[in-house]
Order: sequence, then structure tokens, then C-alpha cells
Amino acid sequence: MKKYTIVSREDNYSNTIKEKMMQEFKDDFLYDETSPEIVITVGGDGTVLKAVHQYIDYLDTVSFIGFHTGTLGFLTDYDENELDCFIEGMKHEQFNSYTRNLVECTTGKQHYLALNELRFENSIKTQIFEVYVNDEYLETFRGSGLCISSSSGSTAYNKTLGGAVVLSNLSIMQLTEIQGISNNAYRSLNAPLILDKTQTIRIHNPKHQQVVLGYDHLVDSQFSFDDAYINISDKCAHFLQIKKVSLIDRLRKSFI
Repeated sequence: MKKYTIVSREDNYSNTIKEKMMQEFKDDFLYDETSPEIVITVGGDGTVLKAVHQYIDYLDTVSFIGFHTGTLGFLTDYDENELDCFIEGMKHEQFNSYTRNLVECTTGKQHYLALNELRFENSIKTQIFEVYVNDEYLETFRGSGLCISSSSGSTAYNKTLGGAVVLSNLSIMQLTEIQGISNNAYRSLNAPLILDKTQTIRIHNPKHQQVVLGYDHLVDSQFSFDDAYINISDKCAHFLQIKKVSLIDRLRKSFI
């Protein structure tokens, strides 16, 4: 029997769905929170991020599948009207697998992984960052911060910053400014920059300012660094899919 667990949004409705799933799966799967093979999320995209980070050390052996009860569902495929189909598909293992790349940030002793994005930001004080790509100087950025998103994260915070929406199966990362200053004295690219896995972004912090580092739903509010190296990680999150949902369908349902 395959081992599974369920990570819930923890509201009453999501917990009701969780309890029904557990009842339905009791003869087909073994419930195991410690070392599951399948992690079912019941909630929205935030619940998926929570689950991925909860099992971040087991990404090679665990797969995720999302059931939507939240507010935004780019990482989830099934809603309340499809519960019976979801349960039957799980029981008969009628799913395909696919992967989503993570982005990672490394400093001297610190290492962070994100499924959606990494954010270097400070809304109180202007940040000054020197930005390099493969150690080639690009720009000196001044503003509230920088966001580096994965392809999965292109529809998250990156989109609100004016970044491009890209297919989630592309192995890319995207650098987008957060309230950049652009005038006669200070210039930066002021446009999203899409890079592939052969490239590394280096952010140099010349004034050693303390910033807030956001990595998905998590935050290091006292992040200090001289140089931070960001690239597409070798680690990826494995997802299961019972039905195919196109990017266009997701975009239309979520934004249009």
C-alpha cells in the first residue's frame, strides 16, 4: 500500500474534505505523516507551498497533488465539484507525474529553496544592490527590492510586479524589480529578465544592509549578506495530475 498524508488549509471546510478523503482512502492507502510517498494538499496555493516546505528534505521520494478549497489555485487542479472524480482517480492511480523547478539562494553559510520565488526587500529604506549575471556586471539597482521567481512563480508575486507569465515546465528563473527608482541620476534595466539554468545571479550588498528575505510564504526578517547567489536548483518538486489543465485555462479562471 502506498503511504500518503494530507496537508490541510485548516479551515472547517478544508478539514471536512480531509476527513472524507481519509475515510475513502483507508482501504487503499496507508496514512503516514512521517514518510509519505504522496502528499495531498487541501486548500489553495499557499497550502501547496506549506506542504512543499514541510517535506523539503524528502523531495526525491515524495509527490504532491492539490485539491482546491482556497482563493487561488495555480498549483492545484481539482475543486469541490470534482471530489468524487479526484477520489476515484487516486484509488486507481490514474495520474501522470511532472516536475516543477525550484530556485535557490546561497550565501556563505545559508541556503534557501523556493518553489515560487525569492524576495530581497525592504519597504522602509531604499536598497542598493549590485547585480551580476555569471559574474558579469549588469546594473546597480536602487529601490525596494528584487524578486527572483521560478516558472511556477511567474503567476504569483512576479505577475503583480509586471513580470512575464511563462509555462511552468520551463527551466527558467525571472528577475523582476520591486519599486525600482528610475530617473536621471539612477538607472536600471526596469524590465523583467528571464534566465536559464546555465546562469547564476549574484546580488552584491555593498552597504551590508539588513533586508527581509522572503522565500515563498516564509520570511527571514533579519537577513544579512555580502553576496547572495541565486540559480535554478537541481532539486525539483514532483507533482501528480489526474486531469490535464492548460495554462490558458488557469489564467482565464484566475485573472480574466
